[in-house]
Amino acid sequence: MHFQIHTDPNTTLRGTLIYRPPGPRPQFSDTIADLISTHALASTDYILFGDLNFHLKNNNDANSTALIDNLANLGLKQLVTTPTHAAGHTLDPIFSASPHVSFNHTTEPHWTDHRCVHFTFRKPTTHHRTQQLLRRCWGEVTEDQLSTALALRPPTDPTDPDTAATNLTQWINDCANTLAPLKTFTTNHTNKKAAWFTEDLRISKHTCRKLEKKWLHDRTPDNHTALKSATRRHHQLIRTAKKTAFKDHLDNNAHNTKELFSIVKELSIPSSITNDIPPSQDLCDSLATFFHRKITDIHNSFKPDPPPHPPPSPPPLRLPLTPVA
Repeated sequence: MHFQIHTDPNTTLRGTLIYRPPGPRPQFSDTIADLISTHALASTDYILFGDLNFHLKNNNDANSTALIDNLANLGLKQLVTTPTHAAGHTLDPIFSASPHVSFNHTTEPHWTDHRCVHFTFRKPTTHHRTQQLLRRCWGEVTEDQLSTALALRPPTDPTDPDTAATNLTQWINDCANTLAPLKTFTTNHTNKKAAWFTEDLRISKHTCRKLEKKWLHDRTPDNHTALKSATRRHHQLIRTAKKTAFKDHLDNNAHNTKELFSIVKELSIPSSITNDIPPSQDLCDSLATFFHRKITDIHNSFKPDPPPHPPPSPPPLRLPLTPVA
C-alpha cells in the first residue's frame, strides 16, 4: 500500500506498507524493488516498512541478504536496530534514505507477538529572510499627468539661487509624493545559491558588470574589447566550476544509486526549461499568415509565361462537286 502524508504545504512523506506471508518466496526481493523504485527515486523523504516474516539480522538468510542489497541500490537503509518480535527477531523493518527519518524505539502492545515500531519524521522549517523595500510606482503615472504637474512649476527668483534651488527641490518632492507616493513592499529571499557558484565566480561576475557599465558610458573600442574578454573568461569559469561541482558530487555518491539517478536527471532534464511563448490561436494565425504571404511573394516573383500559340488551322478541304441531274 502506497501513501502520502502532507506535514505542511511544502513537505510530503511518502511511504509503502508491505506484508509478506510466511514461506519461501525467492522472487520477493526483486518484486519489491521493482514495485517501489519509482516512489523511492521520486523523493528522499520516503519510507518502506511492514511485516516481512524473515530475519533481517540473519546474514545467512538469502531472502534478507537479497532484499537489503536490492534496497541499498535504491539508497534505502534499514533503521530498526532492536528486535521487533517476541522471539527476539527483527521482522518489521523501516527502510529509508531520508536524513529526517529516525528510529526511536519499540513497545509491547500485549495483543500480538510483534512489537510496535516507533519512528520520527522531523524536517526543519525553512525561515526565509524578508526585507522591506520602499519605492515609487512611476509606471502608474501617465504622460499627461506628469506634463500637467511640471507645468505648474512656481516662479523662482534668479537673484537668490540658493532659495530657488531649495524651493525647486521641495516642489519636485511634492510632485513625486502626489503622483507616485512611496509604497512598502515585502520581499522574500528564497533564491538559493547554486552549489557550483564559487567566490571566484562572484568576483568575475562583478568585474563583468563593472566593465559593461564602463563600456555603456563611453562606447570606446578598448572597453568593448575588455568586456568581451572578461565575459569569455567568466563563461569559462562557469563551465569549469560546474564540471568540478558535479564531479565531486558523483565521487561522493559513488555507492548511492538513488542520488546518482537524481544527478543524471538534473543533468539531462534541467529544471530551468520553460515554455516562454505559450501556444495560442493568435500565434497560429500569425504563423499561417506569414507563410501565406511568403508563398504569395514567391509566386508573384515569377515572370508569367507567354500564352501558348494556337495550333495551325488545317488547310481548307476542297471536294469536287458535280451537279446531280
